[in-house]
Amino acid sequence: MLEMLKRKAGLNVLYYRLKNSIEEIEAKHPERNDLLDPMRESLNEVAESIQYFTHCENVTRATNSRNHDLELENLKLKQENKSLNIHIGNLLNGL
Repeated sequence: MLEMLKRKAGLNVLYYRLKNSIEEIEAKHPERNDLLDPMRESLNEVAESIQYFTHCENVTRATNSRNHDLELENLKLKQENKSLNIHIGNLLNGL
């Protein structure tokens, strides 16, 4: 999860660097569509990647939460099973 956040932060840095470069070129050389068009396209692709990372991050969190809940339930059921086995053993020994 930490690695995911690190990569997402890197994409955010890239996004803002690219955005600032586009704004600078637009201000100084607005006619340079040969540079601006591909950069805008790349900016959109980076934005889509950030959105996808956010989606993956949310899915991972939900999955981790569900996994944690299931592990707790499993531990409770194991404890209940152990307790019932002891109870059954006591009943059988009493017969």
